[in-house]
Amino acid sequence: MTQPADRTDRWLVVGAGPSGLSVSLALQQAGVAFDGIEAGSTVGGMWNMDNPGSGMYESAHFISSAARSGWADLPMPDHYPTYPRWWEIRDYIHAWAAHHGLGRHYTFDTRVEQAVPVETGEGERWDVTLATSEVRRYRGLVACPGFQRVPNVPTYPGTFSGEARHSQTYKSADEFVGRRAMVVGAGNSAVDIAVDAAIAADRAVISTRRAYWFFPKLIGGIPLDCFAINSVSSQERLRRFLEIHVGDVGRVGFGTPDHQPLAHHPILNDQILHHLSHGDLLSRPEIERFDGNTVHFADGTSEDIDLIIWATGYLDRVPFVNAEHCRISSRDADNDLFIWMFHRRHPQMMVLGPANLAAGGYWALAASADLIANHIRDQQHDPSRWERMRAIIGGPEPDLSGGYSYYQKPGHLNYVNAAALDRYCEQLAGSLGYEPLAHPGDFKAPEQIDIDGWLDNPRPLSMPSHGSLAPIPYQPRDLIDG
Repeated sequence: MTQPADRTDRWLVVGAGPSGLSVSLALQQAGVAFDGIEAGSTVGGMWNMDNPGSGMYESAHFISSAARSGWADLPMPDHYPTYPRWWEIRDYIHAWAAHHGLGRHYTFDTRVEQAVPVETGEGERWDVTLATSEVRRYRGLVACPGFQRVPNVPTYPGTFSGEARHSQTYKSADEFVGRRAMVVGAGNSAVDIAVDAAIAADRAVISTRRAYWFFPKLIGGIPLDCFAINSVSSQERLRRFLEIHVGDVGRVGFGTPDHQPLAHHPILNDQILHHLSHGDLLSRPEIERFDGNTVHFADGTSEDIDLIIWATGYLDRVPFVNAEHCRISSRDADNDLFIWMFHRRHPQMMVLGPANLAAGGYWALAASADLIANHIRDQQHDPSRWERMRAIIGGPEPDLSGGYSYYQKPGHLNYVNAAALDRYCEQLAGSLGYEPLAHPGDFKAPEQIDIDGWLDNPRPLSMPSHGSLAPIPYQPRDLIDG
């Protein structure tokens, strides 16, 4: 058996999307030696539409606003629209990576096939097999592969004789032209694709297991993420807020939600309600069975369909690490990852990306990456603090629900309250004396509008301060071409 190439003087970061790049900058700032490997041809992860396994499509837009979503050391450009198009996010990521010279750490067009922990005389190390068949041994592994990689596809009785494929393969509304199409699911990608079908298909249907809450992208001209939805006093108060600004979606045939608003990831889309109310899109309940091209639904109705797009989410897995070495689960007893980052059983493995948040923002990834990089550096430079952190990792999982009850199912696991996670990570970093690395120490958080206060005193609102994330004037291409 060929001996692995010795890279035990460094760590490996897998993935050059926003999570992997955030970790890379934090490690670079910490002075930790590392390699980066990326399956695609450049940085950007899923935002590069031609990357292997990218689920990006032409009509995709960011679902958090430009003024709240960038990295704090280089916010998004001030000419970007409120909700940037997919290629604008791609260019922004490329520009940020170029600004910090992160691409030099990476080997591109190279896929990691497998990574396994091995015990050596110096402790745990990770053997990594590349698609080229090369095997390398690293000091440790930080897995940031993106968690929209392994499609979750449900099964139903019967046989469907039309075309059926996961939304990961979907790219353009042109795919619906001249067809009777059905989108299954109601996440943010699902409703985007259903809107495309409503415009382009001969007949368009969306099938869901249940009704959902829809959040408007703008309220009084102000982006939704300017409102403190993660810290409202109760889900009942948030429900009241949505009832005022959205109304009863059951009136357009989507049913009445049977759960609290944040029990699921927020669905930010105003267009789907428009198309439902205009008859361009039909809502159907869960599939009961297939019979050729005919789809039968749980309410006794049926539709003749040519094309099904399964927009049913992804499985929470690190695709190149066997489940026995990294279990990701909503049940604490079956979950290996402390705060969805630090492996409890394998101290030389860390992960960034699997937590589901009702919030967006690359600045939060940088803050999490700082926790990872500080901990990695401590193993050699401050073993006592390393052990203190390992004791915390081995202890009980903190309550990151923010007092809310979240629905957990395949494709929708790992749901935590963004405000609760931010508070905990800030307190943890402070208690351990961690150094700011990728995330600036003088970061000024954006202000948020208090929903409870607005409900008590409804009034016109002005735009709150964006803090350190306020967009600034520059052209991403200038940094990319540098």
